[in-house]
Amino acid sequence: MTPVIGDIITNTVGKVVGKLADKYLPSTMGEKEKADFKLEAQKLAIEEYKCATADVQGARELAGKESDGAPGWTKVLTVTHRPVWSFLILGIFAWTVLAPYVGFPLIPLTEIHKDIMQTVIIFYFGGRSLEKAAGIVWGK
Repeated sequence: MTPVIGDIITNTVGKVVGKLADKYLPSTMGEKEKADFKLEAQKLAIEEYKCATADVQGARELAGKESDGAPGWTKVLTVTHRPVWSFLILGIFAWTVLAPYVGFPLIPLTEIHKDIMQTVIIFYFGGRSLEKAAGIVWGK
């Protein structure tokens, strides 16, 4: 792992493991045993994260192999559906903000519409950020 990202992951996992260990381990347990437990739990959590990331990468590779024999239009959909959907949602959001100022009709949005828009925006940008960070960490 790169030092910065590795430190962030280790520190975050370390804090969670430390709080859980302090709460659930018996007070009679020695400090050395607690420290060993925390270290092992941190190792397991980091290994789980690496396995989950590898599973996602494996699924992407499999999807890529499955699309090799597919028609061209399906390949276009595999790379454009997320950006197109996100830009559509951002366009609707921009319309709801700008329409009153330029005299265009408003699009009535309910709370569920707003929740869906927020979810799409969060997953698109959050997902891309995580993909890039994982790529930097594991050099892919």
